[in-house]
Amino acid sequence: MVALTLAAGQFRTRDNQGEAMNNAQLIEEMRWQLRQIEDRKAENQRLLADIAGRDHATVTSPDRSVTVLAGPGGVVSEVRLAPEAMRFDAGTLSRTITAAIREAVASGAPLRQPPRPAPPQAQPQPPRKQAPADDDDPYDTVFDV
Repeated sequence: MVALTLAAGQFRTRDNQGEAMNNAQLIEEMRWQLRQIEDRKAENQRLLADIAGRDHATVTSPDRSVTVLAGPGGVVSEVRLAPEAMRFDAGTLSRTITAAIREAVASGAPLRQPPRPAPPQAQPQPPRKQAPADDDDPYDTVFDV
């Protein structure tokens, strides 16, 4: 990590050990940080592409003007229109979109049910003590007579 301080209009930089860094070191540190950011960005893009492509069906209309992405359970997650789709009249475009959605939903993966938890195991109950019969109790109050 690099610490920047402003003293009398000049930047002074220090590394983790408190040593002053020269411009070449500072530039190298910034390049390293930029590479780290780019690596994380690339990894995130790979993860997102994997998530988007998993169990999804992508359907493109025959004229390539409409693309539909449907996920598990037939959930439509995206509808893309190519620029040439705007040349169609409303009715034609509507029918093209509807047909692509129906095809994507039909070819999508079924919705997975989460696994059901196992039923709880019955715990053995300790035997209950039987309450004494009423005639076994001693008389404690005047109301018991």
